Amino acid sequence: MPGVQNVKASEGFIRTYDLLKVLSNDVYTAFEVLERDKQNQYLRRSVVRAIFSYVEALIESIKVEIRSSLRVERPDFELSKKERELLGSLSPISQDKGRQLPLEQNLKLTFKLAAKVWELDFRLNSDGEDYRSFVIAKSYRNKLTHPKTHYDVEVTNDDMHYYAVASEWVQNEFRRLFTARVEGLETYIRKYIG
Repeated sequence: MPGVQNVKASEGFIRTYDLLKVLSNDVYTAFEVLERDKQNQYLRRSVVRAIFSYVEALIESIKVEIRSSLRVERPDFELSKKERELLGSLSPISQDKGRQLPLEQNLKLTFKLAAKVWELDFRLNSDGEDYRSFVIAKSYRNKLTHPKTHYDVEVTNDDMHYYAVASEWVQNEFRRLFTARVEGLETYIRKYIG
């Protein structure tokens, strides 16, 4: 059985930093191992699984931070019904993690909600070629995880390109979002605290 936090032993409820670190290392390691045997289909599929586990964790980590902000900062606006469904319960110990949405929609809505809650001038870069590569990689990943034919589990060189670009794009957008968040906090501190 996977490990769970032991609250009585003072273990934290949320360990998003550790989660992202582990999954980021998985992506790095998967690519590193694949580099030694580039045609190995198992290793290629392992890269795909590592990338999309990391992407899912990034989205959930943003939601954790949004929930925390809403609990602590108590903004003067109400979340829409869709936004509440996206986030799930604001309680740190609740098991309600929100409505399950398709990955692409979940990603866009989460980034948009983060910008709203944190009052950022931020927009997810979803107009460029890198985002299109992400969408293609996601569709290939869906075939891989729900195979109907042998060809659905075969990962080509072109597929690997899309996966690599998708991974880099998501990491860059995550970095941009949290850079904007930190800059927003610095501005707030200078303005209100001195």
